Amino acid sequence: MDIQVVNRGVVSVIRCQGSLDAQTVGQFKKSVTPIMAGDAARLILDGTALTFIDSMGLGVLISMMRRLRERKGELKMAALTPDVQSIFEITRLNRLFDICPTVDVAAQRFAS
Repeated sequence: MDIQVVNRGVVSVIRCQGSLDAQTVGQFKKSVTPIMAGDAARLILDGTALTFIDSMGLGVLISMMRRLRERKGELKMAALTPDVQSIFEITRLNRLFDICPTVDVAAQRFAS
């Protein structure tokens, strides 16, 4: 998995390429821990190149969301691939997360 973090003003965008699963969740946590430890409260997961997510990956996203909400922050999903989008729908996590069609739309929703 390749993970990049890009700051767009007060919003941090996490771009993931590959699978977020039991094998890569440790690497993902290591990459996002500095962001979560800081004062970042607005995160977007850019799922453009996220090819698969399993229960471990979903679990880490739920944990991130809880930690952010404790600080009055939020985690938004953006540009999910059809396969990943269907996993969110099957697990009904599409009701928990704000899933946006693009990163730009997600960033705009923070502004409103």
